[in-house]
Amino acid sequence: MGRARAHGRGSIERPTPRFNAKAVAIGLLLAATAAAVEVPGTGAHLTAGGYLDGLAVAETEGGKRERPQALLDLRLDGAAARWLRGHLELRERVGGPFEGGSGAGVYDWSHTYQNRTPSTEVSEAFADVHLRRADLRVGVQRMAWGKLDGIPPTDILNPRDYHDPLVEDFEERKIGIPAVLGTYYLPDVPRLALAGVRATLVYVPLAVAPRLGVVEERWFPQSLVPPRRIVVSAATLTRAGLPTDTPLVLPVTLETENHRPPRRLDAGGLALRLGGTAGESDWDLYHYTGPETGPDLDLRPELQLVSLTPLHARVVSRLRQAHDAIHMTGADWAMPIAGFTVRAEAAWLDDRPYLRRSSDLTSQSALAGLPLKRIALELLKRHRAAVPLGTLFPSFDTVEWGAGADYFWRGYRPLLQVNQIAFLERTPPLVVSDPETRLVASVRKQYLAERMEVEVRGVWAFERQAWFVFPRLSYRVRDDLRLRVGYLAIGGPRLSLIGQFRDNDEFVLDARYSF
Repeated sequence: MGRARAHGRGSIERPTPRFNAKAVAIGLLLAATAAAVEVPGTGAHLTAGGYLDGLAVAETEGGKRERPQALLDLRLDGAAARWLRGHLELRERVGGPFEGGSGAGVYDWSHTYQNRTPSTEVSEAFADVHLRRADLRVGVQRMAWGKLDGIPPTDILNPRDYHDPLVEDFEERKIGIPAVLGTYYLPDVPRLALAGVRATLVYVPLAVAPRLGVVEERWFPQSLVPPRRIVVSAATLTRAGLPTDTPLVLPVTLETENHRPPRRLDAGGLALRLGGTAGESDWDLYHYTGPETGPDLDLRPELQLVSLTPLHARVVSRLRQAHDAIHMTGADWAMPIAGFTVRAEAAWLDDRPYLRRSSDLTSQSALAGLPLKRIALELLKRHRAAVPLGTLFPSFDTVEWGAGADYFWRGYRPLLQVNQIAFLERTPPLVVSDPETRLVASVRKQYLAERMEVEVRGVWAFERQAWFVFPRLSYRVRDDLRLRVGYLAIGGPRLSLIGQFRDNDEFVLDARYSF
């Protein structure tokens, strides 16, 4: 088991990871070539490319700082023969939202709390075998499921990085996972207008956790932050066998802790996708059984006795990486209708974890229901006692669905989409509503011979009145150099999924050089 702790708002203790200097050197050499190499007569070739991205944030609402970031993405594509190809993508990152880390390191596939800078990440590294009616891909992969904008309900194979969840592109936040992917292409069925029918089977041998920010970081979820102190009344202490005339004030410290997923065959995942076209319609059917790839944590508070006379204690609350299995069955569909591209998608999710409001777990009514006498006896005996507050991420059956359409009119490309999470059983108060309905909208327009682009995108959650809007202006100085400026505005209640980040309004400056 690997462990990592963020002590309140102080330092973080971790085993220091090794910096993969060899991988960096190879990547820089590939970037320097950025050209295609071909062996005549064999069909073998090698192509290198990628981009260098710089990102800076200027806070406007007093949120935590985010340092400027440099990201180097290096890609290498090669073919040893017409039937055998390979792909490698490496990322080197310096700066950004990461705080309190242990320095340079290589991202692994085990832990949730990884805030290393500088860092090396193997985003993709796979080999492709192409046969007449089948393909096989083996290695580290990022897969795209679903047809909706943003995060489609069926797109759950790859975990994501949540260190900067709104500014970074949804697809670029995906974490590559070790997997074996096989696709078989079935014959067309002209009688039913079925064409391009393909069946894909994916085996994921390892459970790979998402990456979450630690307490010190700008994008740490505020819904997870406990009160700074808890006051236990004198009457409650007397009932617990600790007679006193004064209430007990317990300072609270929040820590984060890694816990590696089990390395067993049954801890991995299996997924199936069947898709094709029927006339002008494009459709897919999906099923997934495997580890939850979204945020999933246990809350483990511990009461620690500092002194008995006078009575003084404290609470150390740990957010520990958890591992739960889920099932997903879904479908999507897309079709052009009267100039619109219409798409819809739905997924039934069995036993998926959803975040509770952590403040409900520490309310006075919740504390009154604790086994106080047992906790007091254990505290007197061992000077520490676990406090069973309840499950932070309880599991529920839900249906997540969405429908949307986009259109091209006089250079404008508007998109409108509705997403909803509908719970199929009774739930306690959660950070998402029951149901949670979101309106997703965006519009883009290009000017100056397509060198300048204006884009506005945003989300509005109806039930909680939470929202964000992100207008951006991009200008392509040259074909290989793009400059972009934008402003991210966030609003809503602090106990909503979006509104908890409302202090993070910011100007965003970005430059990308592609090679």
